[in-house]
Amino acid sequence: MSKHLLLCTVVAASFSLSSLYAAERLEDFPTLSNPLLSHANWLDNPGSSFLTPVASGGPDGGSFVSTTFNFQNTASGDTPVLMRANLSTPFGPASQGKFFTKWIHAGVTEFSFSVRHNAPLPLGFFTRFAAPANFPGAIAVTFAPVLPNTWTDITFSLPGPNFVSFEDQTFEDVFHEIGRLQIGVSVPVALAGQNVSYTFDLDKVSINIPEPSTLLLGGCATMALGFARRRSR
Repeated sequence: MSKHLLLCTVVAASFSLSSLYAAERLEDFPTLSNPLLSHANWLDNPGSSFLTPVASGGPDGGSFVSTTFNFQNTASGDTPVLMRANLSTPFGPASQGKFFTKWIHAGVTEFSFSVRHNAPLPLGFFTRFAAPANFPGAIAVTFAPVLPNTWTDITFSLPGPNFVSFEDQTFEDVFHEIGRLQIGVSVPVALAGQNVSYTFDLDKVSINIPEPSTLLLGGCATMALGFARRRSR
């Protein structure tokens, strides 16, 4: 056996099976001993108030956060941000900063979350990813509208077909470092200008990052295949 293959075998054996899967940084807004912290510093539409923690009823039956939005001052096609997480706030970073890093360098592959709303028709959701200074940014949209009154999982692959704008920048420019996450909806004609408030719920926000061991084992597999091919000649 080659020295390189033996080394890979020994190193691979030292990892548990769980290390073969992507690492997940998750915010599920747990109910804490101090309820005032259960919002994890996530803010509402104007960015002046925290989202409201709710103790039960989330996609897994547990806690989540919620906000309301009134469509009175909107026009069809507007894209109001309903929920936002910032690296820099007077109260500290949202979700203890777990989402704010150099995404390309870290190898982030997915951003996902669960949402629910009680508007009377399906709504298209989007996420804007931005640098700490709020520019440049990238916008990813859902191609399938989210139905009312049901928790819906949304996942954006990075990079992926759901991205519709990089604000005249590049993917690399935006995801060099992420410092803001903004989740919102596209205003449909039927709701534009309506003086009615609807509820929007959020839970299970996460990013997936490949484990170093996954990358190592992938390299070892490639090395082993090459070794086997040389031996078979």
